[in-house]
Amino acid sequence: MKKQIVEEPVFAVRRSAASMAAERRALEAATHRITARRQRDMLPGKIVTPRLVLRAPMRGDVPDLVRIADNKAIAAMMSSLPSPYTRADAIGFVEISAQRDDERPYAITLNGQLIGITGFSFSKDGPPEGGYWLGEEFWGKGFATEAFKALVEAAQTTHAYPVIRARALAENSRSRAVLERVGFSLKSQLRTAFGANERDVVLYEMEQPKWM
Repeated sequence: MKKQIVEEPVFAVRRSAASMAAERRALEAATHRITARRQRDMLPGKIVTPRLVLRAPMRGDVPDLVRIADNKAIAAMMSSLPSPYTRADAIGFVEISAQRDDERPYAITLNGQLIGITGFSFSKDGPPEGGYWLGEEFWGKGFATEAFKALVEAAQTTHAYPVIRARALAENSRSRAVLERVGFSLKSQLRTAFGANERDVVLYEMEQPKWM
């Protein structure tokens, strides 16, 4: 009796390849989340400086966050801060964004009051990137340098961050001065998407000091 050969439909093979690709992407995403969480959790829960305390954002920060973040002068220098900045934005930041595996934000507080935000974002494509912003009424008093320097030094003591990156608008001389005072070195400048527009952005890096 002649053996009958049954050919598998082509669509089944294609479906299998697509399924394998989806599984691979899911595995890569899960690996990134685990790696980012491990890096994030190596940072201390609280950082204390001579004038400031850096700690996790909390629901009680929402009123201060709305008051100081709803400022066009701040939003103009940041790629992702909503403007106007509403109570819903503040709650979303505290309860969702601040809890992500690939983010480690700190509330910058002065005498218990929130005056800004600093922290790290963790990318699967490169070193962690640090950033900060302050309420306009607190500019020019050295708080940004004090907070960001303390954050970077805390990160470096973990020996988990051989390189840390930061960026700023090329026109933002205040932010660039802070990065350079903290110890970052200018690496490049490029024209890139920034919010809804393209703007000139400068990229900075800092390597782990040999003596740490």
